[in-house]
Amino acid sequence: MSRNPLEAIQAARDAYERGAWADATRLFLRADAEFDLAIGDLESLVWAAGISAQDRVMLAALERLYTHHCAGENHEECARAAFWCGLRNMLIGKVVLGSGWLQRAAKHAEQTSPDCVQRGYLLLPQVHMHRAKGAYEVAIDVADKALAIGENGGDPDLIALAGSIKGGILFRLGRIDEGYIPIDEAMLLANSQRLSPIVSGVVYCEIVSSCCRVLEMVRAREWTAILTDWCRRNPQARAFNGVCQVHRAEVLQLEGNWNEAFEEAERATQGLSGTSEQTAMANAAYRRGEILRLRGELEKSDAEYRLAGEIGIDPQPGLALLRLAQGRRDEAVAAIRRALETAGDVPRKTALLPAGIEIFIACGDLDEAERLCGEMSDIAELFGTEILAHVADQGHGSLALARGEFGRAVAVQTRALRYWSEFGAPYLVARLRVDIARGCAGLGDSEAAGRELDAAEKIFRDLGAAPDLARIHEIRTVSKTARADNLTARERQVLSLVASGSTNREIAEKLRLSPKTVNRHVENIFGKLGVSSRAAAVAKALTTGSIDTRKNG
Repeated sequence: MSRNPLEAIQAARDAYERGAWADATRLFLRADAEFDLAIGDLESLVWAAGISAQDRVMLAALERLYTHHCAGENHEECARAAFWCGLRNMLIGKVVLGSGWLQRAAKHAEQTSPDCVQRGYLLLPQVHMHRAKGAYEVAIDVADKALAIGENGGDPDLIALAGSIKGGILFRLGRIDEGYIPIDEAMLLANSQRLSPIVSGVVYCEIVSSCCRVLEMVRAREWTAILTDWCRRNPQARAFNGVCQVHRAEVLQLEGNWNEAFEEAERATQGLSGTSEQTAMANAAYRRGEILRLRGELEKSDAEYRLAGEIGIDPQPGLALLRLAQGRRDEAVAAIRRALETAGDVPRKTALLPAGIEIFIACGDLDEAERLCGEMSDIAELFGTEILAHVADQGHGSLALARGEFGRAVAVQTRALRYWSEFGAPYLVARLRVDIARGCAGLGDSEAAGRELDAAEKIFRDLGAAPDLARIHEIRTVSKTARADNLTARERQVLSLVASGSTNREIAEKLRLSPKTVNRHVENIFGKLGVSSRAAAVAKALTTGSIDTRKNG
């Protein structure tokens, strides 16, 4: 025996009001099977299905709304239904179908008054299109038109959508302070609960994603907490919970909560399974790959990076750093070089540059590393954010260390250490301590070097960073076994000049030796230290006492 129709529809409405989106969808569909839903209930079904990631149900209900409004010749509501139908089809990859619906929406909008808010909504796909092409200024102009229509029409959803997109584009251009103006307004609207549920989720995710793209991690951490709280209050918001978990995993990893971050990325995949959020699923796989790489589980990391690539994102720079960890240096260089040369915008390049600097230094190409350091500094100056300034500093510090400029390296890395310590990023702090230790050893302060290594080792052990622990062990082993008498006095002299950045020809002139003799000395040094590049020779000698950079010739 079926439930009383009034009771059935009231149960669906109650579920909708308390944010039980999946339950509301199920109950509305059950009621709809017994009698046609009223237009208000059909619209509730649209949003409940959309926010619970039931695309087919959402689109079917939107098409019914469109048919109803067409019969009544209500062009404004026709444009609205057609817009959302087109947008959702575009987002799930049905581009041709989505484009057709958006064209239909535009035709209806032409039949409305010039200030109709639906005209503003129809500008949003244009904003996305221009952004995708890299035509950022044009995209901003179109977003401004949508904002003006939303403000004139008093439509908070349109204001928040256009504002969050515009802010993200300004971020990409390095106009961070300017970008916060529309973003903060969008966030205020979302927090005041003036937005429809599905728009709230879209706005939260857009803002957090924009912050992560430009490494605005202070704001990203703050807003991820807000997004997480919203998702907890909307547990059946499947379309956004998974996306939220991916962003949260990134913040948790930075904060050193690797186990929790990995679990969050796994939960994200489970929550996104069966939805159209392919990019979020790929990002979840990439995040797991990052954590596995840092733990030293290289084969598992490789599998996750490959999965991310198969789903639809370029798994860089993580995959290039994995190849470096595997000793596949040529592949690491080729991968990061390709990624840098094909980076679609400045934020993407910003995410790649630190890894590129690390890889080229490790492979002995200090000139290329210096060029990338210059690019990173230019971007940091353009964006004007503190975090990017410190990231740029770290690159210059690593390069100074590779060149044996120990005093400069220690000074720069110590500044970065203070910043990341206050921020609460233990892994980055530990990596910096290792570099500071190597710099202190190069300056002859073995006691300070030991203290830094002890502090770094404790952090790495707590995190489970096996490769970094192995690196500390190697540094200490080399320090104990590779004494100054392993090299001849002349070899130590040559190595000190190599550390100062001198070429073989310059060393020959300073020591009044033939270039051939210097080449032989360098080859002997490589053999005794077990390395294959000048940078590696200097790096390995930093904590051994094999060279004294204060006596270069």
